[in-house]
Amino acid sequence: MGVDNKIKERVSDAVVRSYYKPWYKRVSGRIFLAIMAVVVISSLYFGIKVAIGYFHVQKGESYYEELNMWLTLPQQEANQKLAADIMTDDDPWLGAENPIISIVAFESFSCPFCQADQANIKRVIEKFGSLVRFTSKDFTTENIHPGVFEAHLAASCANEQEVYWDYRDILYDNQESFDKKSLKLFAKNLGINIFQFDKCLDEEKYGNEIRQDKAEGVDLEVEGTPTYIVNGNIIPGGISYEMWEEIIGYILKGEL
Repeated sequence: MGVDNKIKERVSDAVVRSYYKPWYKRVSGRIFLAIMAVVVISSLYFGIKVAIGYFHVQKGESYYEELNMWLTLPQQEANQKLAADIMTDDDPWLGAENPIISIVAFESFSCPFCQADQANIKRVIEKFGSLVRFTSKDFTTENIHPGVFEAHLAASCANEQEVYWDYRDILYDNQESFDKKSLKLFAKNLGINIFQFDKCLDEEKYGNEIRQDKAEGVDLEVEGTPTYIVNGNIIPGGISYEMWEEIIGYILKGEL
């Protein structure tokens, strides 16, 4: 009986001890420890980010969420100076009022490559509009496309009534219809003052400015359309959206 009692006591003691495991060995304890580990790691991560941000701000740097990067004040000032060198007040533009990056496009409304680039340009403005100003300049290709000069005249007349970008889209969608009747019909469909528009177009009011844009392009050694001047760098030919992202990143990092 003595042996049996000892066996029962040991079994009973083992059962009792199994009910009183240390809290960190229980399932609930392990879950709690895992949650606490996540909280601590997250707190450290955000604390480091705040510290890094404070360090950059103290140095006068600015963070650009679009590119997930910080720019020093000298970088910002240098980029703004380059952007200001080629911009003019009378050319239609979209994007930043005080840009860090200037994209000046020499375009012809009859050019199929210019037309193909429009979707990419719109995506660039949509994503980087707080950093970038896109400016359009005339580079008519009359030697290749008859009627294109009149299309550029019409776009300038549309710009006079603040519908340049809408009219521009219509021109790119109708590259085979640049006779005056069509150009006037496009304007009428936009609901603008058609008498003012017709007079502007018939008198070739902006003819000299269009020729001046082209002469400026020739001076810059623009040979065809589209050609982009990006912060003073000449980039001929069509550009994909992915390439635009790379170009903008290189400029902000001071590598272009």
